[in-house]
Amino acid sequence: MGRIKDSFERARNQESKTLITYYVAGDNNLNFSKKVFLKLLSHADIIEIGVPFSDPMAEGSVIQRSHERALSSDITFSKILSLVKELRIHNQDKPIVLMGYMNNFLSQGENLFKKIKKAGVDGLIIVDLPYEESEFFYNKLKDIDLDLIRLISPTTPKKTIEKIVKFSSGFLYYVSFRGVTGAKLSNFKEVQDKVKYIKSKTKIPVVVGFGIKEGEIAQKMSKISDGVVVGSRLIDIIQQKNFRLNDSLNFLEKSLKTFKRDVRKK
Repeated sequence: MGRIKDSFERARNQESKTLITYYVAGDNNLNFSKKVFLKLLSHADIIEIGVPFSDPMAEGSVIQRSHERALSSDITFSKILSLVKELRIHNQDKPIVLMGYMNNFLSQGENLFKKIKKAGVDGLIIVDLPYEESEFFYNKLKDIDLDLIRLISPTTPKKTIEKIVKFSSGFLYYVSFRGVTGAKLSNFKEVQDKVKYIKSKTKIPVVVGFGIKEGEIAQKMSKISDGVVVGSRLIDIIQQKNFRLNDSLNFLEKSLKTFKRDVRKK
């Protein structure tokens, strides 16, 4: 059993839900983001490391600026893998997932899969992965016991969902609304119905992300899913302290404790 599966099993055994956090590698600078990820590893169940990209089309303005800052700090894929290795020294148990775009991963060639396995990565989320490429990535990752985590949106047709779940593992990431990250969630009933449908087609855990900006929303979403993803809000929190390391980390820790409490509320 892999770390991702273990994480959801632990949550189920505790009658709880999974808190997943997202932050972009190299935002502000590499050392700063390392400190943030260490804090996230202490409080979240799973962490997603954003791989900076020059055209992050699915992201709202908060995460777009985060990508820009990271690229300005000369972050590279090799540095991100070195970062994962350092994080693994501190924590061997929490799952670490890389989230990026096709070009981020295709640029690494055939060595991609060996590299991420050796670094201690548990899975990939490829934001713009075409369905036609799913089987290739799924099989490559499955061969080394890693997961391909797929995104499903409100506009994904039901027939496509049934195809997607065949080449997915770890968990499914339901995008809670039509739009980009960081926008406001408004139609809870639509999310509830779609998550219910997805769960009827697979035993893979389903989590909800995009628009999880408040503890109250996190709590509502955790009641209908297996967990929630918090990203833009965490970057907002860190920005509020103008990237002053100690202030940002203290504020982040308080916010994580609140999100963790709300996700686990029954």
